[in-house]
Amino acid sequence: MPVGEYTSPDGQLRLLVICPDGDWTLEFDGFSWHTHGSILASLSGKDEEAAIGDFVADLISGKSIIALKRIGGSVADAWVTDDPADDVLSSQQYGPGDETMEFRRWDGSSVEV
Repeated sequence: MPVGEYTSPDGQLRLLVICPDGDWTLEFDGFSWHTHGSILASLSGKDEEAAIGDFVADLISGKSIIALKRIGGSVADAWVTDDPADDVLSSQQYGPGDETMEFRRWDGSSVEV
């Protein structure tokens, strides 16, 4: 099980894989987004350990896309996204006027949407 901390090569993101009180939680340090091992297992049809391992492997290998929401130029949240276009649309419709979206891979490379 890949428990612990994973820091992106550019040092901008740190993924924490923790298990407080028996509840596996994955989160980007300093941001509100998180997910749970039980959710990943339910979505993938695998057990929690395998689902968490696959999630982490997809993230750090660059397969997953990370969304960064900026408000006033500062990063306000970061999450793994399955639908970047929907994230942009939601930001445009519901975000404050100075909210912008960026997309990247774990290694820091930009993803165009």
